Amino acid sequence: MAPVASPVTVLAAEVAEPGATRPSLVESLVRFCITGLSSLAADFGLLALLHSVAHAPLAVATFLGSVAAVLVNYTLNRNWSFQAQAGHGSTLPRYAFMVAVNVGSTLLIVLVLTDLGLYYLVSKLVAVAINAGTNFLAARYWIFRY
Repeated sequence: MAPVASPVTVLAAEVAEPGATRPSLVESLVRFCITGLSSLAADFGLLALLHSVAHAPLAVATFLGSVAAVLVNYTLNRNWSFQAQAGHGSTLPRYAFMVAVNVGSTLLIVLVLTDLGLYYLVSKLVAVAINAGTNFLAARYWIFRY
């Protein structure tokens, strides 16, 4: 049985990855954060517009904001943050699974925290923060690995 590398060893090897065809770990992280901010802007903008201006129900506005973010996020992460070479046939199903988990957890967090008295946009920010770390790891090492 081959020895299991520690997370520190894996990260150190990635930082020093000569001749890499994709961005380094640090480059991907920076790009992932920029992509995340772009997605967040699309998400929050649509959420606020639908809920505060159009008076759509919070659950509907939250869901549609998340969908808008998904479109921005997949496109930028696949093509820029991680520069995936694999086709959509392998990346899209994995990404869709992550999105389903994120939409469900986001909806649950926003509704519960808002019901507890937190302003709905603050509740949304909490949900985004909770999901961000696991999303980067899933994107880098599973969804857009190749």
